[in-house]
Amino acid sequence: MTLVQDILREVNRLAPPDTAEDFDNVGLLIGDGAQPVKCCLITLDVTAEVIREATERGCSLILSHHPVIFHPLKRIMADSVPGLLLKSGLSVISAHTNVDKALLNDRLAELLGIQKQETLPGSGGCACIGLPPEEGLSARALALLCRERLGLSGGRVYDAGRPVRKLVLCCGGGGSFVHDLPEDADCLISGDMKHDQVVDAANMGVSMIDLGHFETERHFLPMMAELLSKSFPETAFLEAERCRPLFEYLTP
Repeated sequence: MTLVQDILREVNRLAPPDTAEDFDNVGLLIGDGAQPVKCCLITLDVTAEVIREATERGCSLILSHHPVIFHPLKRIMADSVPGLLLKSGLSVISAHTNVDKALLNDRLAELLGIQKQETLPGSGGCACIGLPPEEGLSARALALLCRERLGLSGGRVYDAGRPVRKLVLCCGGGGSFVHDLPEDADCLISGDMKHDQVVDAANMGVSMIDLGHFETERHFLPMMAELLSKSFPETAFLEAERCRPLFEYLTP
């Protein structure tokens, strides 16, 4: 019988927790390491809807990318996410920036056809320097290609007006890395880009492609299901159907 602690051990082998950023909170955050697991639900975020889905589908464990407990808690109310988890008896393992560094950013590069060259200095391993899938694309053309490859309905781009020959890629929210770009980088691809970061990029002559935080990390679900199923074939690893972006793209 597979236990929560067995799955935690394998997650830690794939993405060592000591590589997580100092601000992060990873590992077994709620529950019991000795709890048997016949079914595990994988999600980006732990929401009330995801908790209901886990219960309905007979799961005893949730594996989330974003930590279910991120800020210190001073109280736990019955209808809060931690309260619902405690009442339901569900355990939660969260694997965040350790997975970004070990697995997730590389998978995003693979999906986009970006050739990774090296880790971006100053990024703590969260971002990489790479080459675009096609040489000499404009930032707008590259953004449209990325949108197509990820199957997105939207996205944002600032085109600085020069071909993209070298770029920096970061899954999730990596807009702040605009201040760490090498001098010969033409573009930053990430999500959650702030206005002031784009202004700085414009002043530097660097293009910015914002594909969305959720959208650049949602491949966490199939990736972890595939990897963990190999180690625990007797356990079902399910992708959460109620794990979905909260923002929607407005169309005319």
